[in-house]
Amino acid sequence: MSSARFLIHSLAAGMLFAGIATAQGSQGPDITTIKIGGSNSDFAYYGQSGGIAAYSMGTTSCNPGTQVVQWTNSDHPVIGQNFYRLKDGRFEQLGQSWLKHGFCAVNESGCGSCQSTSCDTLGLGCADTYSSGLNDGAGGGPKYLVNALNGVHSHPYPSPSGPSTIRGRLQVAVSDIDPSQNAGAEYFAEAQYVSAHVAGAGNSKHSYSWRKLNVISVSNVDGSGPATTDQAAPYAWRAEDPSVTVVEVTNTNEGGPGIHGHFVVAYSVTDLGGTWRYNYVVENLTSEQSGGSFAVPVPDGTVISNVFFNDVAYHSGEPFSGTDWTTSHSGGLFSWTCPQTYQQNPNANAIRWGTMYSFGFDADGAPLSTVGEVGLFAPGTGSVMTVALDGPAGGPSAGTGFCFGDASGTFCPCFNFGLPGHGCENSATSDGARLSGTGDASVSADTLVLNTTQAVPSQPGLFFQGDAAINNGNGVSFGDGLRCAGQNVRRLQVTTASPGGTAATSIAIGAAGQAAAGDTLRYQYWYRDPVGSPCGSGFNTTNGLEVVWQP
Repeated sequence: MSSARFLIHSLAAGMLFAGIATAQGSQGPDITTIKIGGSNSDFAYYGQSGGIAAYSMGTTSCNPGTQVVQWTNSDHPVIGQNFYRLKDGRFEQLGQSWLKHGFCAVNESGCGSCQSTSCDTLGLGCADTYSSGLNDGAGGGPKYLVNALNGVHSHPYPSPSGPSTIRGRLQVAVSDIDPSQNAGAEYFAEAQYVSAHVAGAGNSKHSYSWRKLNVISVSNVDGSGPATTDQAAPYAWRAEDPSVTVVEVTNTNEGGPGIHGHFVVAYSVTDLGGTWRYNYVVENLTSEQSGGSFAVPVPDGTVISNVFFNDVAYHSGEPFSGTDWTTSHSGGLFSWTCPQTYQQNPNANAIRWGTMYSFGFDADGAPLSTVGEVGLFAPGTGSVMTVALDGPAGGPSAGTGFCFGDASGTFCPCFNFGLPGHGCENSATSDGARLSGTGDASVSADTLVLNTTQAVPSQPGLFFQGDAAINNGNGVSFGDGLRCAGQNVRRLQVTTASPGGTAATSIAIGAAGQAAAGDTLRYQYWYRDPVGSPCGSGFNTTNGLEVVWQP
């Protein structure tokens, strides 16, 4: 659950059940990163070489699980460190480190009631701190010997190569982090722990945390505020810009039952006045198959400009290529693709664990809720993952959303709040499903298309119409969601959501609903949620959409 949604949920529950709040830990062994750079400024700067600056940062881990975490010479976590930048609306990874290999968990207080153990394990509710000096990548190991999916790493590992000032350390181009060259930029640090014991329990993605940085100069970096736990870096982008949407994507059972390959996709759309800027990021948290392509539906004939791509450099002897991805626009898709397949070069420039690649373009098409694709690089479980996102529609958006499941009006039935602009949380996503429209809402053209994203995948649903906005547009409780559209209800079209949780109408909406010029009609999507629905009703709804029909 996002921090914003958790706050909404907590405030709502607190109004009704003051003082009754519990935090449930994960089952089995688990690691979260509760501090990055200590309480303030445990960030080390080592100098520069060839226009590259080198850093490390302190990290504190915590075991919120129900079993101790192994911390032995052969079975211990490794720790990664990353820097990111938000500049001019684009979020990019700037650098990464070699990996600190953990040793002797000290079992200190700071994350609960610590049940201390020997230093071969991290006890329940116990913390363990490595200073920036101990996390110095110059003494660390490479990423290529670590499988983040199952947490297994190889020994012995080689020492880093290159100039002594920067080798193995968190490397960032001076031009990317110098405040005098990056007016208005914001910076962030991310840390993650990779443990075979934790990965085997299916808890590996929990270790990712981020913290905003205060970059005073290239040589003077410290923390700004506390670390945000159990969130990868793209959530930092959303924290700075609430218009950003973050979607977690899973390659289910990639490593066997319950061992998933986890990715995070985030995106934003900016109206430039006649054109729109689309920015996307894809971060690989744990997948060994890695990301080999990213595609966004873009109708042929859409004018695309200012195409953007950013990866992150490997260094100090890592074997991976740094060749930029290629682009293509055909068959209704705009795609970025790794320049070599796994069969051609297993060390090609794929989106490997602990890295985030950024993509973008400007287009003359307005945003439409659609389904993108993350192609997997290496053979294994599945080859393509779908993700709900916004892409160019090739036409104007239509309608105005109302009746949201974000606690701004009627509360969702069991406090299962979604994001602003969405319906109530469902079993597939805590964001909730979203209804939007595109096309021409005129009775003469009748090209309005109703689009649903983030519904429950592969489940049936119904687009329907009503004359009235129920309860002054705030809706009333209905299943796991809110009923927003009512009075003279018309069933428009039954559909089945795609594997990515999307659905769209394929009929003439105006004719089906007998719309007349000047009519204000309300639309909504009802869908099944038969397994694990938050409130147990087995069905849910999107937000409402209000459309004023033109001649």
